[in-house]
Amino acid sequence: MESLPIWEVYLYVDGPVTVKSRIRTTERKGFHPQNPFYSDVQIESVPSGLRARLTARAQDKKLAYKAGVYFFGQMLDVLTLRIKQPMYLGLFQGSKPRQVEHNVRRMLDRDDFTDAFQDAHELAVHNHQFLRSLGWFRKGLTADDPLDKFLAFWNSIEIVASSYYRFVDGIDQERASNGSKSQIWECFKLMWGVCDVWPVIAAQRSWIDDNYAVRTDIAHGVAFVNIQDVEKVAARLPDIEEVSYQFLLDWKAQILVRRRFRLSEIHQDRLI
Repeated sequence: MESLPIWEVYLYVDGPVTVKSRIRTTERKGFHPQNPFYSDVQIESVPSGLRARLTARAQDKKLAYKAGVYFFGQMLDVLTLRIKQPMYLGLFQGSKPRQVEHNVRRMLDRDDFTDAFQDAHELAVHNHQFLRSLGWFRKGLTADDPLDKFLAFWNSIEIVASSYYRFVDGIDQERASNGSKSQIWECFKLMWGVCDVWPVIAAQRSWIDDNYAVRTDIAHGVAFVNIQDVEKVAARLPDIEEVSYQFLLDWKAQILVRRRFRLSEIHQDRLI
């Protein structure tokens, strides 16, 4: 079969990040060990953040762009959890709808990117649902609309809880089977113990129920038709952002790394 052509894709990252000098690396793409493809990646600083040039193999330039966004975006999802800075990915410099001047920037080095690329590849192969959650967390940091931000942070929590609760030892399966609120509660208990000592929301026993109700109203288009309703949601953002961040950080460290948990192996065993 004739090999696919190789394209150069240029992407821009809008955010408070920079690099001291141009970074070059070659990173593996795809999931076929018998026919791996490696992308040449170059990253440099621009006024709005970063510019990336990467190679992609695709039938046409539209598919090449999509492949580049997917590949580089997954790396950014991982990097976002590590540095907790908003990084908006676009096709043009300054492509974020609402521009913010970045007077203070996080300095990144080559290891930051190579480690994030490697981690993203491992997650894509073995824990893709967790990688999806990281994408929602990054969306929460970059979104401007308070309702979009709230939904993104909530989704980042809910996807992990609903995807893993059945397979992780230590979770009360009977209680978690009652629905997504119970799944989140039991996953929080596994990570942090009793509610009285949960980070950020200690002793707030109605926090999950209250925020689930807000999530349902937003998703179904209920209320939020005036500035007062939107401001009430905005007031919830600092806590839900921090809870999402701490939960994803701790789940990765305690479940995916310390226990070496791979959701892909559970699914594979069920197919055998």
